[in-house]
Amino acid sequence: MKHTKKLSAIILSAVMLMTACSDSTSPDSSTQIKDSDPAASENAGTDDTADSTDSSNDTVSASKSVKDVIGNIKVDTKVKFLGWYDLNNSNVADTYKELFGVPEKIPSGYEKIKYRKSSSGSTADEEPFVSIKVSNYSERYFDLAKLIQSDDSPDAFPCESMFPYYSIDHDSNLLFAPVDDIIDFSLAEFAQYEQAQKKTTIGRSNFAPVYDAKLSEYLWYKTSTIKENGLEDPWELYEKDEWTWSKFIEMSEKFTDKEKEKYAIDGYSADIYLWTTTGVPLVGLNDGKLVGNFRNEKILKAMDFVRQFATTQKGYRYPREVVNNWSPSYTEWANGNTLFYNDGSWRYDETWQLYKNKNNWNDDEISFVPFPRCDDEQTYYQSIIINSFMFPKGSKNAEGYKSLIYAGSLANSDKEQKNIARQNAKSEYGWTDRLLDRMDRINDPATFVPVIEFKQICSNPNPLYCGESYIDEMDDWCYMEGQDYKKNLEDEVKGEYVPAIEAYLEDLNSRIS
Repeated sequence: MKHTKKLSAIILSAVMLMTACSDSTSPDSSTQIKDSDPAASENAGTDDTADSTDSSNDTVSASKSVKDVIGNIKVDTKVKFLGWYDLNNSNVADTYKELFGVPEKIPSGYEKIKYRKSSSGSTADEEPFVSIKVSNYSERYFDLAKLIQSDDSPDAFPCESMFPYYSIDHDSNLLFAPVDDIIDFSLAEFAQYEQAQKKTTIGRSNFAPVYDAKLSEYLWYKTSTIKENGLEDPWELYEKDEWTWSKFIEMSEKFTDKEKEKYAIDGYSADIYLWTTTGVPLVGLNDGKLVGNFRNEKILKAMDFVRQFATTQKGYRYPREVVNNWSPSYTEWANGNTLFYNDGSWRYDETWQLYKNKNNWNDDEISFVPFPRCDDEQTYYQSIIINSFMFPKGSKNAEGYKSLIYAGSLANSDKEQKNIARQNAKSEYGWTDRLLDRMDRINDPATFVPVIEFKQICSNPNPLYCGESYIDEMDDWCYMEGQDYKKNLEDEVKGEYVPAIEAYLEDLNSRIS
């Protein structure tokens, strides 16, 4: 669901960040890490704990802005965009038209769209982009490959966590081109995300310009559920820098009552967002190379932690595979039987505000908080998603791509555009200033160190059965099935999974220039 709602993330991208906001300070004023230098450990891998939350501030203040260079960009042809949503119906399109107007030329072969109306009701003459829909979401990369092979490459494609797989020349899967000669990464809009940009670099090249990075998901909760169960408010704990794994597990243990069907958490993939709070992804990019951290001590500890939530262990998570045909339950959360629900900001748009209106909840009833800080760390490490666009191989409109990226960066950072997006969020979806202020704060890049999980790129090789892969099966070991991760690494059969994945990553690395 979170992938299909990328447009919602883009529309709200300007709302969720207040750059250089004086009161957007980290709950933890210290950025010193308790652990020793990760480079000193052979298990360090892509350990992100060497980063600090304020490393890019000086760079931002000294940089030029996109506004200083857009006058040099000349675009005469509409940007050809391939995706699963209509980019013309977004705040990026509005900003684009303000900056560059509407290009007159239509890309060759797409002249017929001149007579077609978009989802916003406008005609091609009024739109800056030629928006091409993929046949379906699951076929999106096949659709892109077909266009590239037929010399009809689009100029832009949404950035997703699979992009490294398609940015390395292997098995005819190279779909994206580097953009270092197109994008000026020293501009302020990009410099503030320098930490995240470094963690997406492949070899010596950048493929995904980072101008908007948001927390992947949040822990949603009802204020009344917290109070009725005698628990401390998670947001208040976050503000005091006391929102930690130990507090989270303490609340989970106190709330969970399997006989009464009360559970601490529901949603998909909470384990990913918990283990990344150690600063370590299972698979990451470090110095331009892919690195597996499967044996990293922090990962081992995190897997023991998330194992407690499994139904075969302490059973803190909602057993959706048993009671709800593998689906999470919004109703159980709304009824106060689930303490936390992990999901993105779009869950408020689609679901929570509907419950609020139906049940006449007050404005303070719905709350959220980031995933808790690992007790061993002094910094909030958070999994992020990047709202940006890739530059497909073979595109003939580099200036068009540049104009789109710069428009997106301004839609995310410009005060006027942020205010427009904020008012739209309030009027269309019922967001309150309280929620939006909190969203601004926790998504300010000064308040956390970004962690980017790239384990998805390992889903294709090494099939076991019915399309399952080693990484897919490993996903279920701890949080879902309560298996002992460390024992599995030493198991005669399961112990072969990690070496096979590492060999695959090494093969990919050998193809990175």
